[in-house]
Amino acid sequence: MTLKKKSHSIDNHGQAVILLVVTLPLLFILIFQILHFSRVVERKMMLQNGVDASLITSIEILAQGLNQISDLNRKLIHLHGLLLLVQGGRVISTGTSVLTEAALRKMIQAIALKQDFIKKSTPLIALEKAMIIARKNETPHMIFTPPFFHYAIQRKQPKNGLPSPYECSPNFSKHKNLSARGFLYRGAYQAKAKARIEGYNLYTRQWEGWLSE
Repeated sequence: MTLKKKSHSIDNHGQAVILLVVTLPLLFILIFQILHFSRVVERKMMLQNGVDASLITSIEILAQGLNQISDLNRKLIHLHGLLLLVQGGRVISTGTSVLTEAALRKMIQAIALKQDFIKKSTPLIALEKAMIIARKNETPHMIFTPPFFHYAIQRKQPKNGLPSPYECSPNFSKHKNLSARGFLYRGAYQAKAKARIEGYNLYTRQWEGWLSE
């Protein structure tokens, strides 16, 4: 008599369900972490672009203002020289008319007023443009160091009771390096940038600004 062995089939269906129940939440968590990390990287890149763009815009405007003041400085020096010649008895002709002492004084004062306007308005324009660029790059909160201030420049002693050219103040070097910090969501996302404005004096048009490495 032959005995037949009864075979038992293994049911894997229940094990697969258990494995799915265990791994599915882990898969969701992994996907969430990847998406969150991608969002953080994207947000940081957007913030960094906004900070870089706003800082380089402001530093370029500040350099342009110093170049304009330098141009006007040279004109002031030239007019002061002509004024000395007229006061010494020389006749200065422009071709169709003769320059008088009164006319030269008015021209010097007009140039000085233009310089004063550039000195006061350019830093404010630089700040306004920087904030516009920052907002366009979705960087709503910006802090500049030093704060957008005034040009650290001063006039030399007056000559003949008239304004003299501007020169850099003794503390001007402290204002050559600027930095900016942008942040969002209570500082959860932050980005920083540094820039430098370079030049030697206020008599040549050679001021430039660029981002630091």
